[in-house]
Amino acid sequence: MVKYAALKRQAQLYFGKKGSQEMAKCAHCGKATTFGHSVSFSHRKTNRPFRPNLQKVTVLENGHKMKKTLCAKCIRTLVKTA
Repeated sequence: MVKYAALKRQAQLYFGKKGSQEMAKCAHCGKATTFGHSVSFSHRKTNRPFRPNLQKVTVLENGHKMKKTLCAKCIRTLVKTA
Protein backbone atom coordinates (compact mmCIF):
# COMPACT_ATOMS: atom_id res chain seq x y z
CA MET A 1 0.00 0.00 0.00
CA VAL A 2 2.84 2.38 0.81
CA LYS A 3 4.53 1.74 -2.54
CA TYR A 4 1.30 2.50 -4.41
CA ALA A 5 0.91 5.86 -2.63
CA ALA A 6 4.52 6.77 -3.40
CA LEU A 7 4.11 5.85 -7.09
CA LYS A 8 0.86 7.80 -7.30
CA ARG A 9 2.57 10.86 -5.80
CA GLN A 10 5.44 10.58 -8.30
CA ALA A 11 2.95 10.35 -11.17
CA GLN A 12 1.16 13.48 -9.89
CA LEU A 13 4.43 15.38 -9.78
CA TYR A 14 5.38 14.23 -13.29
CA PHE A 15 2.04 14.48 -15.08
CA GLY A 16 0.17 16.98 -12.91
CA LYS A 17 -2.97 16.20 -10.96
CA LYS A 18 -5.27 15.67 -13.96
CA GLY A 19 -2.92 13.56 -16.08
CA SER A 20 -0.82 14.65 -19.03
CA GLN A 21 -2.95 17.41 -20.52
CA GLU A 22 -1.58 19.97 -22.91
CA MET A 23 -2.35 23.61 -22.50
CA ALA A 24 -4.93 25.02 -24.92
CA LYS A 25 -2.35 27.06 -26.81
CA CYS A 26 -1.04 27.10 -30.37
CA ALA A 27 2.59 25.93 -30.54
CA HIS A 28 3.35 28.31 -33.43
CA CYS A 29 1.67 31.65 -32.71
CA GLY A 30 0.74 31.21 -29.03
CA LYS A 31 -2.97 31.85 -29.56
CA ALA A 32 -4.85 30.78 -26.41
CA THR A 33 -8.27 31.02 -24.80
CA THR A 34 -9.47 34.57 -24.17
CA PHE A 35 -12.51 35.68 -22.22
CA GLY A 36 -15.33 38.03 -23.05
CA HIS A 37 -19.09 38.35 -22.71
CA SER A 38 -22.12 36.60 -24.12
CA VAL A 39 -24.67 39.34 -24.74
CA SER A 40 -28.32 38.34 -24.60
CA PHE A 41 -31.25 40.11 -26.28
CA SER A 42 -31.82 42.08 -23.09
CA HIS A 43 -28.08 43.01 -23.10
CA ARG A 44 -27.36 41.04 -19.96
CA LYS A 45 -23.68 40.14 -20.15
CA THR A 46 -22.36 36.81 -18.89
CA ASN A 47 -18.75 35.65 -19.02
CA ARG A 48 -17.72 33.15 -21.68
CA PRO A 49 -14.49 31.77 -23.15
CA PHE A 50 -13.42 32.29 -26.76
CA ARG A 51 -11.41 29.18 -27.62
CA PRO A 52 -9.10 28.93 -30.64
CA ASN A 53 -9.67 26.20 -33.23
CA LEU A 54 -6.78 23.94 -32.17
CA GLN A 55 -5.89 20.75 -34.03
CA LYS A 56 -3.22 18.12 -33.38
CA VAL A 57 -1.12 17.88 -36.54
CA THR A 58 1.98 15.92 -37.53
CA VAL A 59 4.53 18.39 -38.89
CA LEU A 60 7.83 17.67 -40.62
CA GLU A 61 10.40 19.81 -38.81
CA ASN A 62 14.14 19.55 -39.52
CA GLY A 63 13.58 16.15 -41.16
CA HIS A 64 11.72 14.74 -38.14
CA LYS A 65 8.00 14.15 -37.74
CA MET A 66 6.62 15.96 -34.70
CA LYS A 67 3.10 16.16 -33.29
CA LYS A 68 2.11 19.74 -32.54
CA THR A 69 -1.05 21.51 -31.45
CA LEU A 70 -1.68 24.27 -34.00
CA CYS A 71 -4.55 26.65 -34.66
CA ALA A 72 -6.37 26.45 -38.00
CA LYS A 73 -4.82 29.72 -39.23
CA CYS A 74 -1.27 28.43 -38.64
CA ILE A 75 -2.10 25.14 -40.39
CA ARG A 76 -3.34 27.08 -43.44
CA THR A 77 -0.18 29.23 -43.43
CA LEU A 78 2.08 26.15 -43.24
CA VAL A 79 0.23 24.50 -46.13
CA LYS A 80 0.53 27.67 -48.25
CA THR A 81 4.28 28.01 -47.67
CA ALA A 82 5.03 24.30 -48.25
